[in-house]
Amino acid sequence: MRLVEQVQTGLTGLLDHPFRTFLTMLGIIFGVGAVIAMVSIGAGAEREALEELKKFGDSSIRISSIEIQGERLAEALKKQARGLRMTDVAFLASACPFIELAVPEKIDEYGFYVANTKPLVKIVGVGDGFLAASRFEVERGRFFTDEEQANAAMVAVLGAGVASEVFGLVEPVGQVVQIERVRFKVVGVMKPQGAGSGKLAIKRRDHDRDVYIPVKSSLQRLERWPVEDKDLYHEINSIWVEVRPGYDLLAARDRIAVMLKRRHSEVDDFEIQVPLEILQQSQKTQNLFNLVMALIAGISLLVGGIGIMNIMLASVNERTREIGVRRALGASKRDIVVQFLVEATLISVLGGLIGIFAGVAISWLIALYTGWTTAIPLSSVLIAFFVSISVGIIFGSFPAAKASTLDPVKALRYE
Repeated sequence: MRLVEQVQTGLTGLLDHPFRTFLTMLGIIFGVGAVIAMVSIGAGAEREALEELKKFGDSSIRISSIEIQGERLAEALKKQARGLRMTDVAFLASACPFIELAVPEKIDEYGFYVANTKPLVKIVGVGDGFLAASRFEVERGRFFTDEEQANAAMVAVLGAGVASEVFGLVEPVGQVVQIERVRFKVVGVMKPQGAGSGKLAIKRRDHDRDVYIPVKSSLQRLERWPVEDKDLYHEINSIWVEVRPGYDLLAARDRIAVMLKRRHSEVDDFEIQVPLEILQQSQKTQNLFNLVMALIAGISLLVGGIGIMNIMLASVNERTREIGVRRALGASKRDIVVQFLVEATLISVLGGLIGIFAGVAISWLIALYTGWTTAIPLSSVLIAFFVSISVGIIFGSFPAAKASTLDPVKALRYE
């Protein structure tokens, strides 16, 4: 019997019992669907983490201040520790040959006024090299010049969200805004940055709500009253560090940590994050998650394979007389084996196809209702599909072999 005829015969046999066939497929459907949905979540998370890593850079280190209060603050002041300061930036830049850039960042919630409005923004004072270290880009106008940085000029660059909210269709560049009691001229608008996904477990705010000014302008032009000890402790909030190519990031991090802690009288008032290291840790966790989910999906496929074997064994018993007739008419053992393997494979193929659609649908629904990023690699679809076919062939082999070994005479007498 030709293969096409065997496939047609197999389909006819499956369609004679549609409900039983569907129940047999369920294990395959669940297994394939679970594999695709699981991989889509993992691939989406990895893609999002990589996108966020690009925003930080694969050669960057972030030094952030840690707020200390109460007894810890009093103890730190006794040790003459003063938190992160501009002098730390200058020290790192001069004392560490592996540092290409060290950029200070000072974040405050000063009053920001435009006309009669007071939008909620962050006033961010930044130092030289901020664009290179942050990988942010200016969309309109320009960023601060070295001269403006040195002279604490009263110039500002608006985040995309702030510019859109405050000025609407009016061109922001050239306008004047007020921070506390000081007027600043807008010289540029940043490209939209977004708030970040948080996949790297790095603190990120919505940078589109930032208003950037030279860090010296923040330190020298603006004041906040009343001032408490905790407000005087950290002069700046963070330092963006770019490591020169060829240097080991983790070794650079450890060296910076030792040097800063010595300068800060051994007070733990800062933390250092390496985005690349966090990404690698995230990938390890994701790989473990993928492995667990793959085992769960594999169990579903195993159950589906057992279901296929049980149904095919029942089919052999139901069709014992048919097998005897076919053997009497000249069908070989190979023909019988192929016929039952074709039926088992058809079940797994159909189940695999339905599982693919189910997995894609689940992935889409997860992205829709949770806001997670999902991605479906073609390789995962192909692997899941071919594994489902293999399950059908493997678990269909025993019933097929049993059918081929039936004695034709006994089979013809079977009732």
